[in-house]
Amino acid sequence: MAETPDKILLVDDNEDMLETLKHLFTLYEFDVALASNGKEALEVAQKEMPSLIVLDALMPVMNGFEACKKLKEEQKTKDIPVIFLSANYTEDNHRILGLELGADDYILKPFNAKELVTKVKSILNRKKFIHKLRSDNKQLLEQQHSVSKELEKLKKHTQELQKEVFTDNLTGLYNDNYFLQRINEEFLRAKRYKNDLSIVLLDVDYFQKMQNEYGNQAGEYILMKIANVILNNTRNSDIIFRIRDNRFGVILPNTDETGAFKEAERIRTAIDQTNIINEKFFSLSIAPHKRKHGIKNVTASIGITYLNEAIEKPDFLIKDAVSALENAKTAGGNATIKHSITLQ
Repeated sequence: MAETPDKILLVDDNEDMLETLKHLFTLYEFDVALASNGKEALEVAQKEMPSLIVLDALMPVMNGFEACKKLKEEQKTKDIPVIFLSANYTEDNHRILGLELGADDYILKPFNAKELVTKVKSILNRKKFIHKLRSDNKQLLEQQHSVSKELEKLKKHTQELQKEVFTDNLTGLYNDNYFLQRINEEFLRAKRYKNDLSIVLLDVDYFQKMQNEYGNQAGEYILMKIANVILNNTRNSDIIFRIRDNRFGVILPNTDETGAFKEAERIRTAIDQTNIINEKFFSLSIAPHKRKHGIKNVTASIGITYLNEAIEKPDFLIKDAVSALENAKTAGGNATIKHSITLQ
């Protein structure tokens, strides 16, 4: 069964330009929808839900900037990629405005037809990759939720709170606010029932350098891939967080220091062996020359710490995990270092 072609919404008040664009994208086997101004574009977008919108900036009735703003404000259309196609040569701030409103690119007329189609295909490929990663992460999280009695108990206690309060928007993992709360809860539980408890902190090595080299969108792709690898290499009882930026955390209930080190090493090795910077990665609109000179492999530094009976405050767990992580990074990265907790 043939794959359904992507639908492109073309918006321009110039009939000749609209016809030219329609012919171009039809030639490349896209489905095409048309609109002659921003107001009409909003109506067509709501009805047709195109894969991408090519939008003229300056039009009567409603200009492209206002249309883009409204598209990004609507829940139904906010994730549709937008490319501005404008004949305005003089106002540099128009390009900045378009990108600030959430557009994926801003191209001036006259344009190179092959370049335009290539950018459209690249953006659509990136959209599909991101969607698949988020979907995979969501499925793995749902599997963990279904088999974890502890998470079910927690869900009952927090059922009146919105899910977004505890969720990282990019990866779908729990966020840093919930990390601190859950540390306190697991600490008290471990103390009360004399259970083992360990913490794993993970930093993506040279992440800022990679983000500077390849761009923010590539950086987000890396973080989602790392989240995916962690989810695939942890147990159902482990609780996983994106704490901030390129740092992740894993709480390991009923796990001693030896077990935590084994778990951490499994995660680190899996990341090291995962080919993240591959052809799919480079399809995210990354300049060809950066393929030769950028970082070729993604690795992570990991610090672990273990609760013993001498610890009276959960803050000490986090402090010692951070210390172990810093030691791993100082050692050159791609390493796991454990910190044995002593009486404070």
